[in-house]
Amino acid sequence: MYKKTLLTLITLALVLSIWTPFSSEASAETYFINSQELEALVTPTVLQNEQATKELDELEMKMGEYIENLPFTEKEFESMSESEQNKVIDQYFNNEAFLALENRMKQLDSKGSQSEITTQALPIFFVPIAMTVGRVALWAIRSKGAKVALKYLKNRIKGFGKNYHIDWYVKNRKGKVESLVKVFHKKGKKKIRVFAVDNGVIPLKPGSSNWYWHFHVAPKIQIHHALRASVPSKHKAVKGRTILH
Repeated sequence: MYKKTLLTLITLALVLSIWTPFSSEASAETYFINSQELEALVTPTVLQNEQATKELDELEMKMGEYIENLPFTEKEFESMSESEQNKVIDQYFNNEAFLALENRMKQLDSKGSQSEITTQALPIFFVPIAMTVGRVALWAIRSKGAKVALKYLKNRIKGFGKNYHIDWYVKNRKGKVESLVKVFHKKGKKKIRVFAVDNGVIPLKPGSSNWYWHFHVAPKIQIHHALRASVPSKHKAVKGRTILH
């Protein structure tokens, strides 16, 4: 009985010693394959996002330079008649080159926003348009003044549709402009803010009581989008609350 038990244990030990390397090798091979597959899936996405971000940064710089070099000043624009202002906006913001720049920015923005839009019951085109329009408005304010930005916004936002309520040129109790535009999505009796170009304090590190022009876009409406060029370099964006473009 003892010999039989001993023989069984020895046989079992031999089987285990033979099987274990193959088992470990198979396990390692399986893990290696899964890692490769995961890398193959993730790497292109990461690279695409990085490339899109880089291209967006370059387009923003081009857009900023274009607006800055427009052949009129803030005072000159404000002294124009309304019809003259409309002609200027049409000439410089509705030409083929500028529209191509806008459309490319919308394409890049749309890649990262589609999954978020569906949860907010917003049309698929909304976020890319709002992001691009917001950027242009900030550059226009910085280089040519709020009146140019306001005219540009009215030219673009008029096509949002009947499901939206829009407030223009909103002032606070002291008469200071705190919003060029506020766009609300009408859902039954409720109005949900989905876009705004605001003027006010934004979350920064270290904090600042200065007012900066910025914009908000749903679904992440709580985030303040501002221009890095307009904010002193000593300030950094507060993660999850501010993005400096």
